[in-house]
Amino acid sequence: MLLYIELEDYLAQWFRHEQGGTDPVRLTRGSIESGLLEQFLQTPPPDYVPDFGGDGKLAIELPNFRNKDIRSYYYLPPKARDALVACIRNRFDISMWQSLHRFASVFQRQDHLIYAFMEKHGIELTEKNWNAIAKRYQRKRDIYRRIDRRKKSSQK
Repeated sequence: MLLYIELEDYLAQWFRHEQGGTDPVRLTRGSIESGLLEQFLQTPPPDYVPDFGGDGKLAIELPNFRNKDIRSYYYLPPKARDALVACIRNRFDISMWQSLHRFASVFQRQDHLIYAFMEKHGIELTEKNWNAIAKRYQRKRDIYRRIDRRKKSSQK
């Protein structure tokens, strides 16, 4: 059984790479995403029409769980699906921040760092992907700097 979720290209590529590079994605045993599925998968409602994927959707192979047979438990409700996507985005942000932030004071330009991050994590080296990651990193860096400034001003 497969579950299809919509993710931006760079995020889908990163997630696929992080989970071993298979298509459809096979979740790492014990991963937070696998835990979310185990917790929230349920039997489908009577009017449920299965999703058969399509362009821009990432296929995830549903793992077998001790307490849930995926032949019966293959429906992920909309809010649980949103939680799964949010979890993937948050893990991406953490990975990106840990990879890029420690070099921010050394490099004036971030383009080489971002391309290196993309290359390391299986993300296609396209301008679209680079722009999306750069914008995401810039937002995180601005938040970090704002918090840092508040700490410094409150210590005076």
